[in-house]
Amino acid sequence: MRKNLWLDHELINGKGVPIPEIKTIYQSLLNENERIKEEIVDSIECNDYVRLSHLLASRGKIQTAIKEVESLHEDDLKNYVSTKERVSYVLTNAAESLESKGENVLLNVIKRLEKMNHSTHNFINKSLDFSSKAFSKANQLNHKAGKFLVKKTSQGLSKLAAAINKKS
Repeated sequence: MRKNLWLDHELINGKGVPIPEIKTIYQSLLNENERIKEEIVDSIECNDYVRLSHLLASRGKIQTAIKEVESLHEDDLKNYVSTKERVSYVLTNAAESLESKGENVLLNVIKRLEKMNHSTHNFINKSLDFSSKAFSKANQLNHKAGKFLVKKTSQGLSKLAAAINKKS
């Protein structure tokens, strides 16, 4: 019997309501309070004093409800962290740490890419130097071969001309 009375007393005082539900109710009261503040400003700008008096009465009731929830569940509202908030907190921390570590990783990648670019540049320069020397050597050999062929052809033609002159 006492237990039932105690549970009824807790429900009347709002102690038996789950914290996530209280937090949702509290947040909706805060949102409603903000909405009413904006409507109060609008009603003042429009000189609608009847609406203003209704809004002020509503704001008073909502502020009373907010104070009641805060007084009954102040510790719970401050200490309770929902699963979404925990996940959000973990993801935020992970993102921040990845951001700081990511910059270091990015710098390392950039340095390695610069080294690879430098190595590739050196390799290409050496390849071009080797190719240039090879082409130069091939041109020299081609020139010597051409000279040799011209010389031998010239000598052969001279001998042929000399042989033709002897026969005539």
